Amino acid sequence: MGFKTDGKMKDPNFPFDNEEYRYNHRFAPFGSVVTPPLVQYSQFKEMVDFGRYEHKRPISDMYMTSCQCFQHAKALLERINNPTLEIINLIKVAKTNYVVIKLLAGGHKKDSQEMPEFDFSTHNIFPTIKV
Repeated sequence: MGFKTDGKMKDPNFPFDNEEYRYNHRFAPFGSVVTPPLVQYSQFKEMVDFGRYEHKRPISDMYMTSCQCFQHAKALLERINNPTLEIINLIKVAKTNYVVIKLLAGGHKKDSQEMPEFDFSTHNIFPTIKV
C-alpha cells in the first residue's frame, strides 16, 4: 500500500487479465455456499478503497508499520533453534527489507518515482526490496 500510495508502484494493465477477473476466478468455488453470501467484486472494491476516508495516513506511517512487521518476522524467525538454510535466508530478507523500508520512512528517495525492484535471489517466494 505504501508504494502504491507513494506513486512508486503502478498496477499492471494486461489486456487479458485484471483484478476483477482474478477475484471472480478465485471466489467462484464459493458461489454455491449459501452462508456467508459471496461478496461481489464491486462490493469488495468498496470495502478496500482507502480513498473514502477523510483522514489519510502519511506515507511514513505506512512504511513504519511495514518496518514493524519485518522486525517482528525477524524476531520470530530468530527464535527457531537450529535454523535451516531457508530460515536463515528469510531472516536475511526480513533484515534487509526492514532497513530499506526504514530508509524510505525517513524520506530517502522521497522525490524519486522510480519503482522498487523485487529480488528473489535470496528466497524464491519472499523478495528483497531494492530502491
